[in-house]
Amino acid sequence: MPSTTAGHVPARMNRKKKKIEEFESEVSKLAHVPRVSQIPQKEKAHPPQGMQGCVHSSTAHGLRAKGHVSGFPEKVDEEMIVANRRFRAEDEYPTRFTLQEMEIDVGSWICLACPTSTRKCLDCKQYEGHEDSLIIAIHGECVTGKTGPRSAIGVFYGRSNAGNISWPIPSKDSHHTTQIAELTACLRALRNATSIIEKRRSMMRKGKILMPLNTFVIKTDSEYLVRSLTEWLPKWKKNGWKTCKGVPVANTDMFKLAEAGITMVEMVVQVKFWLVPKENNMEATCLAKMALV
Repeated sequence: MPSTTAGHVPARMNRKKKKIEEFESEVSKLAHVPRVSQIPQKEKAHPPQGMQGCVHSSTAHGLRAKGHVSGFPEKVDEEMIVANRRFRAEDEYPTRFTLQEMEIDVGSWICLACPTSTRKCLDCKQYEGHEDSLIIAIHGECVTGKTGPRSAIGVFYGRSNAGNISWPIPSKDSHHTTQIAELTACLRALRNATSIIEKRRSMMRKGKILMPLNTFVIKTDSEYLVRSLTEWLPKWKKNGWKTCKGVPVANTDMFKLAEAGITMVEMVVQVKFWLVPKENNMEATCLAKMALV
């Protein structure tokens, strides 16, 4: 078999290298193509003064990252990174926004409203939104009946979204507690977030013009889940997965899986956790309750 020297590369390798370079160039160009809004055309009937077309969707003013970027450098403060995963609406939005107004319907998805938006559309009664910041609402429900405890999860992406999940947790798979149900919902949301990223990449490779994603905001009414993943996690790891009282952390394996899932998603986009009152998470709650009927 003839040897290959540094000065002689087979034509097959040259062709492969050329294809890789063409693919990278194509993806780079797609990432910078202006986004075509997914909002129905009828909502463009009332453009703001001095501008043409509906300005419901924008990325001109993204979330204040406060030092966080996707693709972490080698030396970082882990506690700072974890704390930065907490989405605090009071720090992002003026007081004129209600919690409901911070969420914008875009087709079958929900995204964050633009904090600088000052005028609602006369048709849909919504502020301008950021299509690159998707909201995933989750809920874990646990009930105790005559046959013992049962639990289920709800994951809500948007109205009429085919990806919405209403799923009972099998008895053979887990002990049934509210905390485990919340963690299960979180793990499912993170797993599906990676699927969303891959599906969008595939669509972009085929020529579909989409808004490059910047953030997944996981919305929940579980303080246990949010504080664990945005506050307590680094301390637990330093203590060998024990609490400040020296007690082993409950559900350690699930927290390790959650951390791995977050790290995987954050290779591409940011992950934020948003703690809301129960009345502001009814869609995911209803999905979880439906699974228990």
